[in-house]
Amino acid sequence: MTLPNEDVMDLLADRFVVGFRDIEKDGHVGLSHGYRPDQCAVGTTNGAGGRNVQMVVLDADGTVLHVLPGFWHPQDLINELQLALDVQKLHADAAMTATQKRDLFAALHRVFLRRYLDDSLPRSRWQDFDRQAEFERARSESRDTVVGTSPMQIKPIVQLVHERMQAQPFSQFAAFDMERFVDYGRAFYDNNAGVDKGRDFQRAAKANAERERQRQREHAAAAKAAAKAAKAAAKVTKA
Repeated sequence: MTLPNEDVMDLLADRFVVGFRDIEKDGHVGLSHGYRPDQCAVGTTNGAGGRNVQMVVLDADGTVLHVLPGFWHPQDLINELQLALDVQKLHADAAMTATQKRDLFAALHRVFLRRYLDDSLPRSRWQDFDRQAEFERARSESRDTVVGTSPMQIKPIVQLVHERMQAQPFSQFAAFDMERFVDYGRAFYDNNAGVDKGRDFQRAAKANAERERQRQREHAAAAKAAAKAAKAAAKVTKA
């Protein structure tokens, strides 16, 4: 997947302690039943499969330094890991206040985007089905994945990742909102069409349908609450 690259492996060996955890049963994980753990992602882009794979860089005290959802190309991964090391230095600086650290945390991400965004764009394109899902959601709800309306444009995934990291500076891993962080694209997809015919995805389709029904119930409840609040405010104004 992302890691079999000599330069990446050297950096990890020199500066990081590497471990892994099976997240299959975590609530934020996407649904793509029918795939085996030993199957490879071929020709994918940065951030693809963000619900099912996350690379989390932690400080020794459990502070989240950086999170990279999905697969990442080696040349981009090295830059991202170097950023995580810079964030760790900032986190360890005892001379700074918490406010100063948060401000510089955001600044590091903004500078990173100015420096590397254009170079990483060709490797950070959305998969077509994820892009379409985001456009559909953005027509009915507020989404940080798009800008503009006519026409609506989608942000590169690398930009989205760094903007979302700025919203959770120096979070403890237990408090990090991974569900929100990886909420982009489709929660379920089958990319085996025409390759592995006959696979049974009924379990995933059923679970995804229930997830969509729950999302619709939440939106309906929110709309009802907003209408009730507006009605109450109108009564107060009239009185």
